[in-house]
Amino acid sequence: MVTATAQDDRERTDSVAAVIFDFDGVIVDSIHPDLLACSDLYREYGDGALPVEWWAREVCGRPDSYERLFDRLLAARKGGRQPDRARLRGRLDELWNAYFTEEYVRLMPDVRGALTRLHTAGLSLAIASASPRRWVERWLQHYELSHWFTAVVTGDDVAVRKPNPSVYLEALRRLGVAASASVAFEDSLSGITAARAAGVTVVGIPTPATRFLDHSAAHAVLDDLSVVSPEWLAEVRQAAC
Repeated sequence: MVTATAQDDRERTDSVAAVIFDFDGVIVDSIHPDLLACSDLYREYGDGALPVEWWAREVCGRPDSYERLFDRLLAARKGGRQPDRARLRGRLDELWNAYFTEEYVRLMPDVRGALTRLHTAGLSLAIASASPRRWVERWLQHYELSHWFTAVVTGDDVAVRKPNPSVYLEALRRLGVAASASVAFEDSLSGITAARAAGVTVVGIPTPATRFLDHSAAHAVLDDLSVVSPEWLAEVRQAAC
């Protein structure tokens, strides 16, 4: 028999008060246009087609990730006209400008539905992104999502980016919610590491470009946000305890 006190303790443990979303790859699909830009750069300066599995593992969502791409490109250019790092960076900026547009940066599936369900249930919602604030706010405003979020924390707000947990710890501070009462959604391995290090229950939601990576460090893994509800979050939180 479960006593009233034990039942109350379990409900407090399982309850979810806040949901924290990574931005790129969870709210908007900037992963695909980024892959397109990097693929074009690799075709221009590399030794064939960009190895997508290598890109997903070594570049996507990692600190200093594009320096890894430049290192690989520079190492591949044996003889002939050798580009320098500044030229590679400048060309990647040009390709980003071509691909980071409304045509390519689209909402991930069922984002509006999930935000509506969670907000209606009274949960606090936040963004915890490694990207610059101007980028996050640009797309939140474009897709008219800003009003859903109590806190928006970006890479500009912390000294160290993911996989360091700073951005999650700052989001929790602004929300005034304990890590034990929060669930995060992350697409990248570095983001999953950051959320777990902050003590937050984390759900992996890989993009098509990163589905083959090992997301088992997350407490649960989903294809998209369509099943997300307060009840589902409580089940995930309970299983993680």
